[in-house]
Amino acid sequence: MEKGFKKAGEACFWAALFIELVIVVIEKSAYTNPYESLVFRLTFLLFCIKILSTKYTRGEWLVIILCGGLAVLSYWINERDETVRAAVLVAACKDVDLKKELKRILLVTVLGSVVLFVLSATGIFGSFSITANFGRGSTPEGSIETRYCFGMGHPNAFQGMLFMMTTLVLYLYAQRMKLISFLALLALNLVSYLFTDSNTAILVTIFAILGIIVLKYIEPLRQTKIVYAAGAAVFLAAALFSAYGAVTGVQNAFMFRLDKVLNGRFQYAYLIEDARLVNWKLFAAPENQAYFDQGFIRLFYWYGIVIGLGYIAANLYLIWQSWRKKDYCLLVIVAAYAVFSLMEAHLISVYLLRNYLLIWLGYYWYQPFQERVQAKA
Repeated sequence: MEKGFKKAGEACFWAALFIELVIVVIEKSAYTNPYESLVFRLTFLLFCIKILSTKYTRGEWLVIILCGGLAVLSYWINERDETVRAAVLVAACKDVDLKKELKRILLVTVLGSVVLFVLSATGIFGSFSITANFGRGSTPEGSIETRYCFGMGHPNAFQGMLFMMTTLVLYLYAQRMKLISFLALLALNLVSYLFTDSNTAILVTIFAILGIIVLKYIEPLRQTKIVYAAGAAVFLAAALFSAYGAVTGVQNAFMFRLDKVLNGRFQYAYLIEDARLVNWKLFAAPENQAYFDQGFIRLFYWYGIVIGLGYIAANLYLIWQSWRKKDYCLLVIVAAYAVFSLMEAHLISVYLLRNYLLIWLGYYWYQPFQERVQAKA
């Protein structure tokens, strides 16, 4: 009976994961899902069934109750349910095969992206390209341009999804990949860039691929603490610089010039008063619903200081685990995601599986407790 319940819990977990992935693909398309909130409740319930069918130690239950309590408190104050859903997803990942999980995520995302590409290319559904003022020219007339989105609504959305899928490929296959495979992966992204002209995504993709190549082929380097400390420094620098931008906006000459390059990321965030650091609250207000592209500022604006610092601590925890396990691919990915969040808020979303860090966190959060159990045995 117990074994059957465990199997049922695993089936519920994979069903919920699949549904969450499909939601992400649908959101990228031109279709608006009228039943989105109901689907969120369904996946929440399925993840809860997985938790009930899983054995946890006393220490693990303590972590679940503590983090879950903070998530519930956040939801009670700001009425954003994704904190609770994320906490349940992470807790439910215990005893799940990480590589198998990530392979399934990659497969569903690739297939969904191909479907959107084909539907838009054949004119059945969605836009294949967009001709518009993307705000990147010196004059309104000079900024009219045609860029390709391949069914995903915006060129940045397509190139950003390609970047996210590239990181999964790197994590899953880097150890087996040869240099020619890395170059082929880079070439795929560069070809896409010729059509999307999405600067941020291609830059972080190059950063991620080159970073993993260097650490793969220079073994002594990936064994040193300095590399992992540098990854943590990159992450913290991105977060702290975002906080600085939430203080100044573009009110000084340095930030004004820099934000020209960043296409107004800090300017647009600063226009919203509650997004300014001086107005950040422990838990954000329900009225904080605006969308803008600066990821770290959106994190604190949407969820507040407590959840924001918790997210930063979770990323630093992943970097610490990457050092312990010598998981250099995870180190590079966490750093790349942080740099990406300077320009895009892709990871800070109501759609949980836009952010693959939740999956890595789901694998690593309980490892210290398991190691303690194994040491006693």
